[in-house]
Amino acid sequence: MNFIFISAIFVILISITIITLIHHNSNLVFAESLESTISDYEFHGYLEQMKGHLDASIINVQSNNSVLAVAHALHPIEEIVDIINNRLIQTNETLTKEFSSKLNQYVQTVRSDNINKIIIEKTELEKLLNDALDQSIGEEKRNSRDYIFNVTAELITIASEEFNEAMYNGEIINLLEYQDGQQFFKRAIMLLEESQTLLTDHDKKYLAKIIEMKKDLDLKRDPSEIDRNVKDILCEIKKGFYC
Repeated sequence: MNFIFISAIFVILISITIITLIHHNSNLVFAESLESTISDYEFHGYLEQMKGHLDASIINVQSNNSVLAVAHALHPIEEIVDIINNRLIQTNETLTKEFSSKLNQYVQTVRSDNINKIIIEKTELEKLLNDALDQSIGEEKRNSRDYIFNVTAELITIASEEFNEAMYNGEIINLLEYQDGQQFFKRAIMLLEESQTLLTDHDKKYLAKIIEMKKDLDLKRDPSEIDRNVKDILCEIKKGFYC
């Protein structure tokens, strides 16, 4: 009887120890996830995506498609803000609160269809995004060829993914994602065009290829072809996994 009692106590103690270790380890993982942050070029890429969403919202307001306009205005809140929020707070907590407030206000303004006010608020949001970028990442680093191509890689990757999700048998099945793909390719093109002084003649061939990809997307060509072309560029930029 004593042996059974002692054995039961031993099992309980072992169980408590295991539970404690699991809890301790899970807390360590949670703490590490809180401390981890996105890279500079990922952060920059997300800001460019936000600009793409804002551009798409304006296009849809002007096309009298209020449903898509609101959806694009909501996308930064639904898909991006939580990912970059810690980085924004580290950069400037006041700026973060102002951005969050203006982004939510922008959604309401887009719903109102007041195009003049929408454009004003969009411009204010873009300024805040540029301020966040300026304050978070130094100009010297941003004026680096490798940095620009890493941001470009982020944008064309997500653009290709959005296009693939938007298409089925040559037809658009999700116009929202299709427009995302268009805008993210457009942001990549604009970024490279603005950085041409940093590019070699060989680098400019990447720009030409991405312009062609954007045309293929506009013509609703095979998403798998665009995906292959994106991976070819990623192979040269990032090496490793993509080759």
